[in-house]
Amino acid sequence: MTLYTLLVVPLGYLLGSISSACIVGRLVGNIDMRTEGDGRISAAAVYRRLGLIPYSVVVLMDMGLGALTIFLARLLTDSLTIILAAGFAEVIGHNWSVFLRFKGGLGATAIGGVLASLGLWQFLFGLAVAGLVLLATRRPGLSTAVCIMVISGIFLIQRMPMILVIYPLMLLVLMFLKHAQVSSAVPA
Repeated sequence: MTLYTLLVVPLGYLLGSISSACIVGRLVGNIDMRTEGDGRISAAAVYRRLGLIPYSVVVLMDMGLGALTIFLARLLTDSLTIILAAGFAEVIGHNWSVFLRFKGGLGATAIGGVLASLGLWQFLFGLAVAGLVLLATRRPGLSTAVCIMVISGIFLIQRMPMILVIYPLMLLVLMFLKHAQVSSAVPA
């Protein structure tokens, strides 16, 4: 194991900690997303406050950071476990950013970037199924969970290594943990 390999996981966390929502909020609308509305720092908050184009930029930036993490990890190591750990750390950084006093988004866009870079067509298929669920239910959280579970199911059908089959579900747990944390912090 090289020194570069040991740096992959902390690098993933730091990349995830870069808040696209805060950057775009500040640059486009001179808004501090940490103090706007319910205080959630997310692409959805950018959409509500600034509209579709800034929202799309945040989604692309968040997904790009997730994909960049996996790309850099693959450059530095051949170990699937370490590559997946770097992606996991990226989502943790997105949800609990060191630069935002351990606040952040729910992780859906970061998870999307990580999973798209691990299996693009599987991600696109999961996204299509999630789109149908969103149209039918109007529940973005449910459609995101369905997307992630579909990707996991495809990896299982493809007989991918079991760690890769379970991995999307582990990322989904991070999203649920963040959602529970945010829900308990919001006054009723």
